[in-house]
Amino acid sequence: MKQKLSKLIALEPEPDHRGDHEVPNRPMSPLEAACFIEGMAAELRLMARSTKLSALSYFLEMVRIEASAEIERLASPSRERH
Repeated sequence: MKQKLSKLIALEPEPDHRGDHEVPNRPMSPLEAACFIEGMAAELRLMARSTKLSALSYFLEMVRIEASAEIERLASPSRERH
């Protein structure tokens, strides 16, 4: 499938943009990444659901659930250290 590059949006924020979802300039921990992914997946799922994109809504909910499970695993005090 041929993609139309002109319609793609850059993932990096504008230099002067300071949004709530700004990714830090340092490497993220696995827990921070899982939390960010969980929140973004939830927001994207609402967007997909409100526009009747049911397959996307379903897969985004699966992403949110998996991210939530990772958060639980990573935040657990009994987590095994490798």
